[in-house]
Amino acid sequence: MSDLESFKSETRKWLAASYPASLKNADAGGEEDSVWGGRRAKYAHPDQKLWLERMGAKGWTTPTWPKEYGGGGLSQEEARVLAEEMQRAGCRPPLVSFGISMLGPVLLEYANEEQKRLHLPKIVRGEIRWCQGYSEPGAGSDLASLQTRAVRDGDHFV
Repeated sequence: MSDLESFKSETRKWLAASYPASLKNADAGGEEDSVWGGRRAKYAHPDQKLWLERMGAKGWTTPTWPKEYGGGGLSQEEARVLAEEMQRAGCRPPLVSFGISMLGPVLLEYANEEQKRLHLPKIVRGEIRWCQGYSEPGAGSDLASLQTRAVRDGDHFV
């Protein structure tokens, strides 16, 4: 049996034992049923918190992030197997987070070690919630309506 086949088998067993039975037939109603984390996290179903805790403990809310920052340390192939097995088992995503999709990758690439150790594990466990906002003069948050202009100042444009 290959390493990937072994991982698939172990993952399937772990999901079967760890995914709360009460969530298997619970109606997942979309975004309002998603867990976004944070200090005041809301759970539409009581076992969503348990699911988040279990997946966070394995680092599987961010399966490919390095283990030293709370991630799963999985290869891309292993992460694909995990996603496939979660889908096969009917598992909900344990956490939906801008921290996972937007901030975390930037921190992994550009943050110093102290910043990574401070923020990344909290993102993985859903303890902190991040957002991104834009506001520009004359455009607000409508980035499509941004405008620029340049005025010649001698040999340069300002």
